[in-house]
Amino acid sequence: MRTRSRQGGKKVLIIGLDGVSYGMIAGSAKRPSLLPRLREFFAAEALAPLAASIPEISAVSWSSFMTGTQAGEHGIYGFVDLVPGSYQYRFPDFRDLKAEPFFDELGARGLRSVIINLPATYPARPIPGVLISGFVALDLEKAVYPARYLPWLRQAGYQIDVDAGKGRERQAEFLADLHCALKVRRQVAAMLWEREQWDVFMFTVTGTDRLQHFLYDAYADPGHALHGEFAAFFQEVDQAAASLLERAEAMGNVEVIALSDHGFGPIRSEVYLNQVLAKNGFFVRENSDAKGLTAISPRAKAFALDPSRLYVHRQGKYPRGGVSAGDYERVRSELGQLFAGYEVGSSKAVRRVFLKEELYSGSQAAHAPDLVLLSAPGIDLKGGMEKECQSGTSHFTGMHRQDNAFIGCSRPDLLGGTATIFDVKKLIYRLLAT
Repeated sequence: MRTRSRQGGKKVLIIGLDGVSYGMIAGSAKRPSLLPRLREFFAAEALAPLAASIPEISAVSWSSFMTGTQAGEHGIYGFVDLVPGSYQYRFPDFRDLKAEPFFDELGARGLRSVIINLPATYPARPIPGVLISGFVALDLEKAVYPARYLPWLRQAGYQIDVDAGKGRERQAEFLADLHCALKVRRQVAAMLWEREQWDVFMFTVTGTDRLQHFLYDAYADPGHALHGEFAAFFQEVDQAAASLLERAEAMGNVEVIALSDHGFGPIRSEVYLNQVLAKNGFFVRENSDAKGLTAISPRAKAFALDPSRLYVHRQGKYPRGGVSAGDYERVRSELGQLFAGYEVGSSKAVRRVFLKEELYSGSQAAHAPDLVLLSAPGIDLKGGMEKECQSGTSHFTGMHRQDNAFIGCSRPDLLGGTATIFDVKKLIYRLLAT
């Protein structure tokens, strides 16, 4: 028998679809919706494009979603960062989040949340409710709170993520893994829906992102051998969403949000920023045969980190930094000019160059990159430290886009004007209060 944490109080169901673009759910005359049942639930006015974070990656955008803040406040700038005072890479995780997520704030008000597969929440920690971390998560044992659910998840065959490496050459296995992981996740959601007391229930699908990275060409080309398989996975995602919507409608007091953390589009070319910097005299290695950032020379003026983040190699900030405080603005201006005019195949690669102060403010702003590049459609900006050329292609056929994510809300009157990922936290609170 279902129990409720607030008798008669409003509840909110959140369906997160990683990387799903507005066009994929809204459809068009040329391409029908890949998620027709979800689209049908939201009337036309209840579905809108959503602007993601910059850079438009899951770790940053989902962190902004759950805290309602930008990286200058929550402190997550990418999947990778540098260990302070070194050139060694580190991988920020949930312990590095400096702003409070909505489920903690709601918990302080006596409300409970069930959060399933939300990226950037590993390792799991106690929350007022249930948390099953999403990627990047390395160990299921550290991804589950409360721990009493761990044996059940193991028995069910729960996977935090699929082996994305299969997407390169073993695509049949890759697709089978995506279906299997989603099937088990649906079972877990159904169990927690019934068993737990909750005010907010969030179910996130990340296989949508994985599929598009490797097989966006199958979506774009109806003649592709795997075009039908691509659509079939989205059909299963649509069924998963529909089953949750049916449960919400049966309860009668549940408002609904569906959203993605960024959009997607086809890749025309990858651009390897550190190779561009090297070609133009900004990035220099102490040994020309050495690889990696640890070989950076004091003569280097700048370096790049994935994705699209540029750092001036400043004295006092980095062990071998050579750019003085007096030269900082000049170097930053030169970097901006370089990438504002950089072209691939006679087309601009960068739509806009942002100075850090245009994007970030707050207690964590000192850790921000000095410039951030917003790519032109079809251009995937990467650090490319190990590459030997400035641009090229790889096994990826799809890339993130900042401007074509989506949001749907059962209360369209609360969506307002242009929606951004930073607005969703407030929307959750407003729905709970209605």
